[in-house]
Amino acid sequence: MKEHKILRETFSVCPVCLKKIKAQIAEKDGKIVILKECSEHGSFNDTYWARADIYHKAEEFKKPSSKPFQDNCPYGCGVNDCANHISTTVMAVIDVTNECDLRCPICFANASKSPDLYKPTLEIIHNMLKFLKKQDQPPLAVMFAGGEPTVREDIVEIVKMAHDMKFMIILATNGIRMSQDPELVRKLKKAGLNIVYLQFDGLTDSPYEKLRGAKLLANKLRLVELCREHDIEIILVPTLQGGINDNEVGDMIRFAAENVDIIRGIVFQPMSFTGRTAEYVSRKNRIDNSLLAQRIEEQTKGMIREEDLFPVSVMVPPLKVMNSFLAKTWPPFTPTPYCGLWNWILISKQGKHQFTPINRFLNFEAFMSDLKALNKLIEKRKISKIGIYPRLLFAAFRSLDWRKVQREAGLLNAVKTLIKIHTNPSYDSLGYIRRRLLLIGCMAFMDPYTFDVERAHHCVIHYITPANRIVPFCVYNMFYRKQTEHQFCIPRISAKHK
Repeated sequence: MKEHKILRETFSVCPVCLKKIKAQIAEKDGKIVILKECSEHGSFNDTYWARADIYHKAEEFKKPSSKPFQDNCPYGCGVNDCANHISTTVMAVIDVTNECDLRCPICFANASKSPDLYKPTLEIIHNMLKFLKKQDQPPLAVMFAGGEPTVREDIVEIVKMAHDMKFMIILATNGIRMSQDPELVRKLKKAGLNIVYLQFDGLTDSPYEKLRGAKLLANKLRLVELCREHDIEIILVPTLQGGINDNEVGDMIRFAAENVDIIRGIVFQPMSFTGRTAEYVSRKNRIDNSLLAQRIEEQTKGMIREEDLFPVSVMVPPLKVMNSFLAKTWPPFTPTPYCGLWNWILISKQGKHQFTPINRFLNFEAFMSDLKALNKLIEKRKISKIGIYPRLLFAAFRSLDWRKVQREAGLLNAVKTLIKIHTNPSYDSLGYIRRRLLLIGCMAFMDPYTFDVERAHHCVIHYITPANRIVPFCVYNMFYRKQTEHQFCIPRISAKHK
């Protein structure tokens, strides 16, 4: 057995007492592991990525910091007050309640169990939205979450409030109430809801019974039809655990492809061992980013290969070009490569059972190289906005696989779309092809076993609290959720009498 090869130093926490401790990211026997030792509770050795080859490939797109951050992270956290936080907020999460109509044994938010009711008033939520809007780079989207946000009777009013402030609005939901209340779906659409972020753990009832404690598949399928009826786009969100639903990865991708007219993507979330989760399932069956990539290739029979999945930071060169055309720039997508893997697939004209990752329509390396060269000219102000157009055209002609493009999208339409999404970036700039594009993603959230301060400093998904404190997603769930809900709670006994 080989010795550990230390790849980098970082800081983590003790999974028992949550004390900040030194840690090492190391490679051994083809795996990436995180090693750490607490003076009180001993040594810990957990899998960081199960496949070292995929880890190293992801790291090619964004290198880690040269040395670990020497600061107080994750204590005293607040992105808006942290001089060392690298990334700005791409998506802000607002928990509107800690109540829920389910009691999932794997809930990372521990919803329905707290003795106190967390339910920010409309005025407080409005103030949180105003605070986000005043940021130098406001988030592209706001997600309303919980608990289950639809248990609030004023959820339509909350969505409208955000819509009036011109946010893209995402609603994270188990779908139960919406599937039973078509009128609520209609009202949410009218209020401005853009995307339903739908808990979706498989295409049989078995994973729902194990992970959620109830048979829920019929509710999920009913809500998909209601969203189609009212043209509310959906992102499916499976919580993934080995031995429970990792055998349904391919089926879920095919289901999304068959319903690509209304399903915009599928974002797999490997089990994070926070909240109630650690009491119910074993870390031994953890599915990480690399194992998910492996499952995707196996279960799509190679239509999506492991090497077709990239870290989110691959989007940085295109976004830099886009920002040169925007009056108010978009925040950069700069999480670490360890956070997740992503791509878009194009559903074939020949049939929804066929799909192709978009990187296979072009020479990916050549196209990205041209964009990086273009960004250098933009940064040095050696090119005008008008001059960007021929450069993009050249990059397209040099990189695109014209035979594949002609067959699936049409040459002229593909070039026009490619240029338009860089020079007039918006959802609509994708044109009709938007209804054939499907996002395939994996976001592996940290827990006390895998916490890495490097990831926390680069996080782009942030909670905002009623005190207008902006906290990275994983950090909030591990260190700040309980104290925030307690600080701004209503005792449940008092709440019942109101």
